Amino acid sequence: MARLFRDAELSGWSTRATTYDELIAPITNQVVGPMIDRLGAFAGQRVLDVCCGPGHLAGALAKSGAVVEGIDFAVPMILRARANYPDLVFREGDAEALPFEANAFDHVVCGFGLMHLSRPDTAISEAFRVLRSGGRYVFTQWAQDDELLKIVLTAISDHGESIANVPHAPPPMRFGDPEECRRSLNAAGFSSVQDDRIETTWQSAKPEALLDIVYRGAVRAAMLLEAQPPARRARIHDAISEAARRRMINGSMIIRRPVVMASGVKR
Repeated sequence: MARLFRDAELSGWSTRATTYDELIAPITNQVVGPMIDRLGAFAGQRVLDVCCGPGHLAGALAKSGAVVEGIDFAVPMILRARANYPDLVFREGDAEALPFEANAFDHVVCGFGLMHLSRPDTAISEAFRVLRSGGRYVFTQWAQDDELLKIVLTAISDHGESIANVPHAPPPMRFGDPEECRRSLNAAGFSSVQDDRIETTWQSAKPEALLDIVYRGAVRAAMLLEAQPPARRARIHDAISEAARRRMINGSMIIRRPVVMASGVKR
């Protein structure tokens, strides 16, 4: 079952490297500064960016003086990251089985990656393993009151039907709960565990852009929609579009996407 979910995620992200960079990166880039600030002083230190996507967090870390390397399981994402930051090192890699020796990095970061993994606790343990003593691990996740995901999931719940032919997946919003973030980091052996809330927003002048961002910038939500019968899917689309129109103010739709940022230090 875990392999089915991983394969679905890999297939989805392999076809969305460009559109993710265009549609989602302007939102996720809003947490790059806070993540870097959480690491503290790191000039000249070795930092690993897990689930690096199109590479913007790695690029900002390098600009701030880190010796950074990025990994992602989707080769098209790696190619996109290399195109964006040709002077940095990006390579294919599995967050649940990092291809590095123990104690290899001064810090590890993971932006919005855990929700896409079949075994996120294993990925957290792997981050702990490759960290040097005193190194910090920082990850981010959409908060449980993220409006975009709430709009989509509510529309599916209200107008969709139960689908049996989608891969079984871990709870998508597990790490949107700060308490769960702290529990998981403590269980992996991290100390000085803390969490922060970061407010991000997404804006568009077109209500239909909300559906575009779901289909071209996400995988799991798109998979749930595509699995619906056509008539059900049409009703879901209408509900999502109506929710978007209700958020139009002075010609602009504003969607709140609060983020949980959690971190811990290797003892």
